[in-house]
Amino acid sequence: MHPMTSAFPENEMDRRAAQEAGMPGLAGSKHAEHALLLLAEVGRLLSVQRGGLKPVLRRIARLTASGLASFCLMKLVRPNGQLERVALAHQNPEAEAQLRALPHQYHQDSICSPLVDALHSGTSQLLVNYPVEIRRRLPVLPEHLAQLERLDPRSLMVVPLVGHRRVLGLMLLARNGTLPPFDATDLIVAEELARSIAVSLDDSRLLREARRAERRARFLARSSRVLAGSLDYRATLDQVARLAVPAVADLCAVDMLEEDGSISRLAVAHRHSEQVSRVWELAHRWPSHLEDLYGPGRVIRTGEPELRSEIPDTGLPRAARDSEHLRSLRGLELESYLVAPLKARGRTLGSITFAYTGSHRSYRRSDLRLAMELAARAGLAVDNALLYGASQEAVRLRDEFLAVASHELKTPLTPLNLRLQSLRRELERRGTPVNPARVQEHVAALQRQCKRLGTLVDSLLDVSRLEAGVLVLDREFLDLTALVRDVISRFSAQAARTGTPLDVQTVGPIVGNWDRVRLEQVVSSLLSNALKYGMGHPVHIRVEQGPAGARFTVRDEGIGISPENLSRIFERFERAVSAEHFGGLGLGLYLTRHLVEALGGSIHATSQLGKGATFQVDLPLAAPPS
Repeated sequence: MHPMTSAFPENEMDRRAAQEAGMPGLAGSKHAEHALLLLAEVGRLLSVQRGGLKPVLRRIARLTASGLASFCLMKLVRPNGQLERVALAHQNPEAEAQLRALPHQYHQDSICSPLVDALHSGTSQLLVNYPVEIRRRLPVLPEHLAQLERLDPRSLMVVPLVGHRRVLGLMLLARNGTLPPFDATDLIVAEELARSIAVSLDDSRLLREARRAERRARFLARSSRVLAGSLDYRATLDQVARLAVPAVADLCAVDMLEEDGSISRLAVAHRHSEQVSRVWELAHRWPSHLEDLYGPGRVIRTGEPELRSEIPDTGLPRAARDSEHLRSLRGLELESYLVAPLKARGRTLGSITFAYTGSHRSYRRSDLRLAMELAARAGLAVDNALLYGASQEAVRLRDEFLAVASHELKTPLTPLNLRLQSLRRELERRGTPVNPARVQEHVAALQRQCKRLGTLVDSLLDVSRLEAGVLVLDREFLDLTALVRDVISRFSAQAARTGTPLDVQTVGPIVGNWDRVRLEQVVSSLLSNALKYGMGHPVHIRVEQGPAGARFTVRDEGIGISPENLSRIFERFERAVSAEHFGGLGLGLYLTRHLVEALGGSIHATSQLGKGATFQVDLPLAAPPS
């Protein structure tokens, strides 16, 4: 049998003998020996403790209540400042049940109760005659002390567990009327006991932090290898989310900001596989928005991280959009979360969320540093992947453009060469006079092909000027109606060949300060586009006063443009149809948009497949301020 065991009273007879001797749980001469044995046993328990410290504290509370006090209560300070009851014991089992029924929490208000005093000052509180002294100090008892009155404490000690630089918790010891009141010697024993516990709490905290830091470093190293190992950022982020669980989170989700301002979820991982579908459903039915007050939307909008060490159930309704959303959020059992922004080159690309759900853990400021470090690396990986994708797309567009440009440049060169050969044969034919009409026909054809070739070269030059920012406008006051009618007259022959009626509607002169050549280029491009894709159906041209000044509209009834192509037809080298069936460099609408914007206006397109397309140009009458 352990020597400590024999030193404590084994039965009620031993207790009565100790009480009759006037000692707290032991006969008088053994008081000091009892205290030393108690401290020795507590030291042994603390030194051999494995796993969590709370079971050991419960054993210590039981030992203390067996000899030093009638009952013992221990509370630890949680990260949010609240006290958490971790151990209690009472000599009387029935009284212990009453002690266990006392409320766990109390408000740390301005009332100077012994518990609050000890917690704030770090100094022990000894009330030898508790009922008299506490009522002298507090005429009206706060609720937590009023509840304590049920246990009839006659003498009370509140001893703070003072660790490194802060109070870690409290130990409350009380004796009822069957034991003598506490004295200074008892307080010394209790404070020594509290010091041993506080040292173990500090050591346990340091050990937990060291292990946590090791897990974080290992997770960060593995995540970095994953992020550096692939340019497929979607698959990479999915792997990172899986690595995070359960190393640093119970739930990990990655959200990305799309070009249209919406937020889409790319990856989800959860320690319970059945919860993954719930998280995906939440993102699908109630996606994050940039206007959100909490979560990924807020973090992406502000570019600042968000840390919630605790998530009270009362706070969820503020984040929920309706009752069903609230039920789904509660189903996740969220306890703590942090969201870090994915940033690169000064812009926020998305966010990564870590959360604890049902594992009774919480995030701290140190965890935020890890999240920000990972988010920075993930943001860089995403940005590199996007840049790589953009460069690959640029190479693809370049190759496609070069192929189309080669074809388009060869198209006028081939008939040009054939005409030159025919003209040469005409001129070299001996014995027959040269036919002027034939020569004129060849020359006209040569001029048309040269003009087409020149137009292609001019388009390429205009693109280079736009890219270099050196497009110069020669402004003058023009009548848009007259200019449009003049351009239409040049297309009348082409319209007649394709059987395309031209419906022109004007409202009289509309004069503005524009560049004639560039404005003719805009009108020609839109008319040419309508004739090409109108498939012989009528083309409607309208010139009128618009909200911004002048409005020019071209509408065809041809093949139309699909919704996915409509958003990109004004980009360089883009086309809504295959270059195999329709010629062109894919630069016409790109140049048109930039020329309209250079004139201070705007261009807008609407369309439906099989129902034609409408292009609307709005121009200010005066030149924009330089």
